[in-house]
Amino acid sequence: KESGAKHEIDHAFSCEIEPCKQANIERNTAPQRLFRDIRELGEEEATTAYGSMHKVPGDCDILIAGTSCVDFSNLNTKQKTLPDKGESSQTFFGMMEWVKKHRPSIVIQENVCGAPWQHMVDQYAKVGYNATFQRVDTKKYYIPHTRTRVYLIAVDARAESSTGASAKLADGSKTIERWMAAVEELSRPSSASMEAFLLPTDDPRVHKGREELSSRQAGGASR
Repeated sequence: KESGAKHEIDHAFSCEIEPCKQANIERNTAPQRLFRDIRELGEEEATTAYGSMHKVPGDCDILIAGTSCVDFSNLNTKQKTLPDKGESSQTFFGMMEWVKKHRPSIVIQENVCGAPWQHMVDQYAKVGYNATFQRVDTKKYYIPHTRTRVYLIAVDARAESSTGASAKLADGSKTIERWMAAVEELSRPSSASMEAFLLPTDDPRVHKGREELSSRQAGGASR
């Protein structure tokens, strides 16, 4: 909470399979390496977004990940769990292979509310991490709409007996409690309605958009 404190971040790598999202990551965060498939990250080398092979970085303090949600979503009428080995399960365990191999001090993971969170916590426990999760709604964090997601934090339990730099995480449970309290403390309802972020009704762009939408609908009806 120190006023004016700066946190320098060395963005070692990102991973994304969709080209449009790869472009967004490259443009906005410029990671040192951008890999294509999270399922390859447990290997020594993985395919980059540009098709070449490169060594997977491992000396990282924090991993922030959002694995596939397609099998866990409430909109999916054929939901799958972790043992079903669907796309969501594959990406989760691909991430866990990297975690087991390189053991970052902290993992922060995001996914939909319907994901098997307790099962994920159990998977972290199997490899020596203390973990918990909490549900967060964007409308409580200064964003004027509802988007509910769950965030999991896992702390390497081995740090409890470590020395040196990692000793700052000497009590994994306290680290998790502080993180959860900090998230709650950041809560601040939006003071503006959704309308405040929209264009005025007489804006030329609104008129143009309505015309384009109307023409598309008319074209679809004629077919």
